[in-house]
Amino acid sequence: MTTMSCPAPPRARDAVLRSRPVRGDRGSVLILGLGVVVISLLALVVGVDASAAFLQRRALVALADASALAGAQGIDMDSYYLHGASQATSLDARGVAARVTAFVEQADTIEGLRLERVVTDGRSVTVRMSAPLRLPFLSVLDFGDQISDPVMVEARALLSYRAMGQPG
Repeated sequence: MTTMSCPAPPRARDAVLRSRPVRGDRGSVLILGLGVVVISLLALVVGVDASAAFLQRRALVALADASALAGAQGIDMDSYYLHGASQATSLDARGVAARVTAFVEQADTIEGLRLERVVTDGRSVTVRMSAPLRLPFLSVLDFGDQISDPVMVEARALLSYRAMGQPG
């Protein structure tokens, strides 16, 4: 014959649970909560610094593009006046460098900006520039010195000529 045990009445069960000492569980939720807060703060720091690095690089790329375009407007005026606006029109190396330098000095919006190189082959302008990476949290926490590599970008602009009436 099988005997079925009857569950203890709720009051008796509560009395048994209250009589047992709770060991080792006190404060574990607090430690877990603190761990979640620390991990969340670290994720926030990494996210903000990564966003700042992306935005700084994007600003540097935009400045390099604009300075390359400014340099591409430095055409050889003697050739232009001799042949007119034609395929013979080329870029003046000194004029290109002067235009790029003037544009970068005028638009001095990035701290620590260095114009590394300006090269022209007569048909195109290549500009390389760099700037130090400035991160909001890691520089405050003294990790900024360990990130010493500057952000370096390169942009290129072409001098193109299209005769009137020809499709682009």
